[in-house]
Amino acid sequence: MVSATVHCCVGYNSNNALPNPYGVWEVEGHDNDFLAGSNIRQPASDTALWPTSVLFPTQTSFNFIDRNGNPFTPDWISLQDLGNGSVLYYTSYLSQNIPQYSTYKINYAYWHGVNVVNDSLVSGSASSQTIQGNVFSIPVRVVGRFYSLPVSGATVLTFLPDSTNQTVETGPEGNATLAQLPPGSYNLRVTVPYGVQSVFRTSVIGPVNISIPVFSIAELLTVVMPPIAVAIAVVILALKREQARRAAMPATLPYPIAIPASYCGACGKPLSPAEYFCTTCGTPRARSPQPSPPQQVPASSSAPPQPPE
Repeated sequence: MVSATVHCCVGYNSNNALPNPYGVWEVEGHDNDFLAGSNIRQPASDTALWPTSVLFPTQTSFNFIDRNGNPFTPDWISLQDLGNGSVLYYTSYLSQNIPQYSTYKINYAYWHGVNVVNDSLVSGSASSQTIQGNVFSIPVRVVGRFYSLPVSGATVLTFLPDSTNQTVETGPEGNATLAQLPPGSYNLRVTVPYGVQSVFRTSVIGPVNISIPVFSIAELLTVVMPPIAVAIAVVILALKREQARRAAMPATLPYPIAIPASYCGACGKPLSPAEYFCTTCGTPRARSPQPSPPQQVPASSSAPPQPPE
C-alpha cells in the first residue's frame, strides 16, 4: 500500500498550516466563524475575516427581505468600504459593529450559494438598515396535458444551487408555491398520484408563473373513456331500434291445419297420430292406407282454401 500524509487542523494559525481548501480561514477566539464551502474568497495571510476591533464603532442591524417583503437570512455577507476598499464579512446581522464615519456597499450576500444583493449602500450612522435581495417566490400550477384540468395532490420537488431541496404539494386547484428562491436554473420534478412523473426545466431570474403539463389520471380517463362510451351508446341505440321495429310489425296468426284421421287397413279402427300399430289387431300403421298430406296455406293468404267436394 502506498504511504500517504494526513494533515489536520486546516486553517490553524501555525507555520505548518495548509491553505484552506474551502476558501475560509478560522478566526481564533470567535465562535461559528468557519463556513466550509461558503465560497468566501480567501484573503491574504494573517488577515482576519471578521474584525476583532473597530475604531469609532457604531452598532447597526441588517434586515434582509425578499421581493414579497418576507424576511430571509443570508449565509454570509461582505461589506466593502468605498473609501479604502477594505472588506468586512458578517454571518450575524443584529447589533454588529461597523466604523461610524464610513460608507459601505454590500457586494455579496449569499443565499443558497447565489449572490442575491449587489452594491446596496450601507451607512455607518444608521442603527438599522433593510436590504431587499433578489429572492422571490414562484407560483406553480400543475395541469393536465390535454384539457388543462387542475391536478391536486401532485408533489413538486426542486434542487437549489447549493444542493438543498424544496418540496411542495398542489392544492385542489393544482396550485403550489416555491418560496424564496435565488436566480438560477431549476429542474422541477412533478410526481402525480396515479399518473406519469414528469420533469420541467426552467431558468429564472425573477418572479414568474409556471404552468407544468402532466399526464394525470383524470386526463387519461378523459382520453380513454369517450370512445368506450360512444361504442356503448351505439349498441344501446341499435337494440332500441330493433325492439321498436319488431313492436311495429303486425302480428299474423297461422291458420289451423286439420290433421286427417288414419284407419287400420285390416279392422278399420281409427289410429291416432301417435299410434304406429293397431291396438286391436296389431296391424302396423305402415301397412294401412294413409291420407294424403294436407295442403300448406301461405301465411299471406286472406282465407283458408276450400275443402274438396
